[in-house]
Amino acid sequence: MQNYSVFSDQELMEMIRKDDDVAFEMLYQRHWQKLYQSAFNVCRDREICMDVCQDVFIWFWEHRNSVSFINTVHSYLLTAVKYKMISYIRKDKVRANFLMIAKDLSESYTIEENIQVKELQAIIARFVGALPEKCGEIFKMSRNEHLSNKEIAGKLGISEKTVENQITIALRKLKGSLGNLRCWLMLM
Repeated sequence: MQNYSVFSDQELMEMIRKDDDVAFEMLYQRHWQKLYQSAFNVCRDREICMDVCQDVFIWFWEHRNSVSFINTVHSYLLTAVKYKMISYIRKDKVRANFLMIAKDLSESYTIEENIQVKELQAIIARFVGALPEKCGEIFKMSRNEHLSNKEIAGKLGISEKTVENQITIALRKLKGSLGNLRCWLMLM
């Protein structure tokens, strides 16, 4: 049995490109703590940092054959963690801002506006009820429970891409339905 710890990162990369999962495990063991610490310095949330590091390594394994341009594996992985953290923070801030604005707006509605909002919510609920079962479930988890695509994928045991596609399909249909409703209301 080979002692993988004697191999350089570049040698491990060559083995990883040949689907050597033991070489990948050695690369992971060699770098994960530094990557985690780098993420933790930004976020201070253990679970988020672990998820970010795992996501980076999963992506790295899945794209092992197309990442041939890496000069320094450690720097490459650190950069990937940095961008993943930026993406997480940006998405989290956008969600927090949206929820704050929605709360502010909901508090400022008049009774008439609240009735209109309830009617619109009923229309949307009927629309969601008419979606295929899985598409409707994904849409509800995204919009009502405010779960991320990753969280939905984990709960349902499907890929994030499938979640993204189903939400896109639902939103496209909803926009079409609401567009038809708007045209109908204009005729009244």
